Amino acid sequence: MSSQRERPYAMRRVLMISEKFPPFNASGSSRPFYFAKYLPEFGYEPQVLGASLLRGEERDEAPLAELPAGLRVTRAPRLLYPLVAHARAFRKRAAALGRSAGGGAGQGGRSRALDALEDLNWWLHWEADWAAPATAAGWLGAQRHPPDLIWATAPPFRGCVVAARLAAWLNKPLVLDLRDPWTYGSLWNPRTPRIERAERSWAARVLGSASRLVFTSPLTLEAMHERFPEVPRERLVSITNGYDDTPVLPLRQLAEGKCLFRYVGVLNERRTPDLLLQAFDLAGREPGFRSSAALEFIGNAGGHAGKAALAPGSEVLFRGQVTRAESLRLMFGSDVNVLLQTVSEGADVISGKAFDYLQAQKPVLAVVDPGGGDAWLMRSTGAGRIVDWRDVEAVAGALVACWRDWQAGVRGLDAGSTSAYQRRALTGRLAALFDEVLNPGSR
Repeated sequence: MSSQRERPYAMRRVLMISEKFPPFNASGSSRPFYFAKYLPEFGYEPQVLGASLLRGEERDEAPLAELPAGLRVTRAPRLLYPLVAHARAFRKRAAALGRSAGGGAGQGGRSRALDALEDLNWWLHWEADWAAPATAAGWLGAQRHPPDLIWATAPPFRGCVVAARLAAWLNKPLVLDLRDPWTYGSLWNPRTPRIERAERSWAARVLGSASRLVFTSPLTLEAMHERFPEVPRERLVSITNGYDDTPVLPLRQLAEGKCLFRYVGVLNERRTPDLLLQAFDLAGREPGFRSSAALEFIGNAGGHAGKAALAPGSEVLFRGQVTRAESLRLMFGSDVNVLLQTVSEGADVISGKAFDYLQAQKPVLAVVDPGGGDAWLMRSTGAGRIVDWRDVEAVAGALVACWRDWQAGVRGLDAGSTSAYQRRALTGRLAALFDEVLNPGSR
């Protein structure tokens, strides 16, 4: 009996490659999870290929209970991650020693030895650590359960390379889902000319091999079209992130007598809390603000937790990492949810948290690039105020304006029609795109 007949009538298989699939509690893991959850409703049987978790990595097992019964998740090992991590740490120490000694013989004060170490570290991470075992696992799994189509989400972008290889070897159509741009933006930081050439080459070949390229922002779609004009425009599609419509019980943990501003998300070297804290301190000049407003950061603080002193005398708290379910409850328990994007290059991307904020139906303060993707979403939905992250005085003024709205009794928001951003509806759009790829004559 053929594998097609063993499946429910009209069900097609899609191999979904998502390196950070739950229980990873990481940025970007929600999108593939919800697609896998709802695709069976639209005639597609998902098979997931992800990576194994390592000791110490943030994990959340709770969402897995929502997945369809019988969904197969294969986790390929990350064989060389400790070696890669040690090489990265050694590289940082060596670079620091080189700077203190006056630099080396290479370009910009870098030595050829350091560049060679960078190249080796990149190759180990890009190819040998997870891509090789993932490709093998995907190939073996396809022999037992042949997919009709291969879909991959990135970053990490090495998953796109795995998907392109498997699609070519299995002669199956490929759909790539890019949550962030590949060869530009704050996430792309090639450390040597050789790495830059290699990734640009990979990007051109892999993106060019896809039947469809899906972007989470229409601004990113246009930016990528400009950078890769050789990819036909009709292959480019925008399907944004979204929110699930399951009920959420608000979690506040603060007395109702204060206006609670919450930022929920990761902080790191690209997204820092400094400007927001400085603005919160400046907002304290407004009579009554400091005594009746509080600011909380929820999530991995990335080493910034000690910066509460930037707003002396204000109630500022860093609560650390929480589960996905708890983060949603905290958003629902806020008075104002804060978006924070302190980058310019690649600002066309829309934060996944922005859609969770839409679900929470609380006023949003978007401290972002006014010309970027987050601002586009706020304008499209009327969900909140937009203020340039580079203008600390303007951010302080927006904080005070939100606080005054709270004083006036504003507790919700008029977000307009947001039903188009529900996860089930977005998955239906993805399934329709799969139908189009697999049945090109039926468009």
